Amino acid sequence: MESNAWVENVSTVQRLYAAFGRGDIGSVIAALSPDVVWGEPDNPFNPAAGTWRGHAGFLEWASIGRQSEEILRLEPRQFIAQGDMVAVVGHTACIARPTGRGYETDFVHLVTLRGGKITRFQEFFDTYVAAEAFRS
Repeated sequence: MESNAWVENVSTVQRLYAAFGRGDIGSVIAALSPDVVWGEPDNPFNPAAGTWRGHAGFLEWASIGRQSEEILRLEPRQFIAQGDMVAVVGHTACIARPTGRGYETDFVHLVTLRGGKITRFQEFFDTYVAAEAFRS
């Protein structure tokens, strides 16, 4: 893959984060392939954990996420592109709505693109601190 494609992939992912930050779900959906696979680590205390498929799955994940968690900060700090993948390294701070407890964690998001659309989004973060915030 040529470096111009890497630049475009990074730009697409940066636009995804900007749209997510604005709460512009329509622009997020527009960036996603219809068969997108959206994943968050399994965690019995986090209602949004698991793997979600397609636009409907993403919308369900987003709805559950809005109900269960308030994102105070979502800070992508580094974008690393290779092939059809962009790795995003960052930091987030959230509040688990059911308990009112907050947590912070670094994250890595692996985003795979095909034809300018996001086909896979896999999130990695400290599930222990998140579980402790959600645990009653």
